[in-house]
Amino acid sequence: MLHEHRFRGMNTEIGIWIWSTGGDRLTIRPRLDWARHFFESVEAEMSRFRETSALSRINRAAGCGPQIVPERLWSVLTAAFEAAGDSDGIFDPTLGRTMARIGYDRSFECIAARDGADSVSSAAPVLASWRRMRLDSAVQSVTLPSDAALDLGGIAKGWTVDYVARALAALGPVLVDAGGDIRAIGTIAGEPWLVGVQDPFDPECDRGRVRLQGALATSSIGGRRWQRGGRMLHHLVDPRTGTSAESDLYAVTVHAPDATAAEVAAKVALVLGSQSGSAYILKRGLSAFFVSAAGRESVIGRFPFEGVDLHVSSGA
Repeated sequence: MLHEHRFRGMNTEIGIWIWSTGGDRLTIRPRLDWARHFFESVEAEMSRFRETSALSRINRAAGCGPQIVPERLWSVLTAAFEAAGDSDGIFDPTLGRTMARIGYDRSFECIAARDGADSVSSAAPVLASWRRMRLDSAVQSVTLPSDAALDLGGIAKGWTVDYVARALAALGPVLVDAGGDIRAIGTIAGEPWLVGVQDPFDPECDRGRVRLQGALATSSIGGRRWQRGGRMLHHLVDPRTGTSAESDLYAVTVHAPDATAAEVAAKVALVLGSQSGSAYILKRGLSAFFVSAAGRESVIGRFPFEGVDLHVSSGA
C-alpha cells in the first residue's frame, strides 16, 4: 500500500511517499506526522529570516567570538563548510549579508510582494568570507567575522530530505521530495521510484523521467527572481562577484548518492556555467542534466533518464 503525505514547509511543497506491505495507516501516519514536524523544526532552527532561530542568534553574534552550535545545526554547518572547501568557495555558507544586500533580505513570498523599486546597495560585497569562519569541533562552536552572516539555504533542505528518508526507510521503500530535492530509498516490486525531471520553462511538463536510486536535486534561476534597481536578480549568488550568478545555465539537475550532495552540486554547477560546471560534476563522479538559458539540453555523465542511454562528457 502506498502512503502519501503532502504539506508545505521551507517555503516549498513537500511530498513523502512510503510503500509498505506490513504497516497500516495507524502505524504509518504517526511517522509521517513526525516527518512534517521535523521539517518544521529544522526550518525554525536554521532559517535566516526568523529572529528566534539558532542561526539568527549566531549571525547576530558575528564578530563577538565563538558561539556554541546546537547538535543538528552543527551537522549541517560542518557539511556546508566541507562543501565550501570542496568547491573552492563557489558554495559559500557565509553570504547572508551579501544576499541581503542584493534584496534577498526576507522570505521569498515577501520579496515577490514588494514593488521592486528599491535600489541595490552600492557597498562593496564581502567575498570569500567562508575562509575566515572558524569551527571548533571540540566544543561545537563557530566564530564568524563581523561582516559575515550564515545562510544555509543551499544545503539545509537536502540534508533534511536525507535525514527524513533514512528515518522512514525502516517502514518500507520511501521517497521524499522537497521542492525538487529528492531522495529515494528502496524499490517497489524490484523497480526504482519513477521521478520526472521538470521543464524549468514549463512547470506542468517534464523533460524526461528517471528511475531513481539515490537522489536528485535541481537548481534554477527561474523560480526565485525579483527586480531591484532596474535589474533582474535571483537567489543564486556568485561569491566571486557578490551578486546573482550570470552563467549560461538556466537550470541544473544533479544525480548523486544523497540529496545533500546533489543540492550542493546543482548550485555550484549552475554558478560555474556549462564548461566549468561539467568538469566539476565529472570530477566528483556525479551526473547532471543542464538546461541553458536558450533552452538547450546537455547530459553530463551517465544521467539515468529512463530508456535512454546518454553519456555526454561535457555540457558546452
